Parts: sequence; structure tokens; C-alpha cells
Amino acid sequence: MLLDYPADHITEWHDHSFTHAAFVLDGIFVNESQFDQTELYFGPGNFVCGPKGQIMRHGASPEQDCHCYFLTDQPFSLHYLDQETVAKARH
Repeated sequence: MLLDYPADHITEWHDHSFTHAAFVLDGIFVNESQFDQTELYFGPGNFVCGPKGQIMRHGASPEQDCHCYFLTDQPFSLHYLDQETVAKARH
């Protein structure tokens, strides 16, 4: 699947019921998980992995759009999370 994030767009906090990875084609991919204290930035050629069930949000840096190939080991599913669930997981 090809992901197209417009500049400065960051998804809401969510998780997936599968292991997945994003291969950054262009732009700057922004990723933050329940274990990170800040956003992490990945440029073209980077391969960013996410384990099943990890809480995260991601998107593109403010400067430009970001395109990624999105790879999964199971059919796609997405579960958005409320702020209380995110806060508990991050502390």
C-alpha cells in the first residue's frame, strides 16, 4: 500500500492488529510511539517498523509531503484510541 501524508499532517493516536513497516520514499516521515518521549524523524530510504498492538501516530513533517510504502503481515485494520487510553500507555 502507498501512503501519502500531506505536509504537516499527523494521524491521531492508534494501533494496528498486525506487525507493519513503512519504507520512506520521499519527504520526512514523522513517527511517535507510546515509548518515545518526542517525535522521531526519518528520511528517504529509512525502514520504520511497528509491532502489533503498539500505540503510535505518524505523518509528514511541516516542510513537505511524505510518501511511504506500507507493508503488513496481515490484512489492514486501524483502531483509533481515546486520550485516556493513550495517557495510560505512555506513563
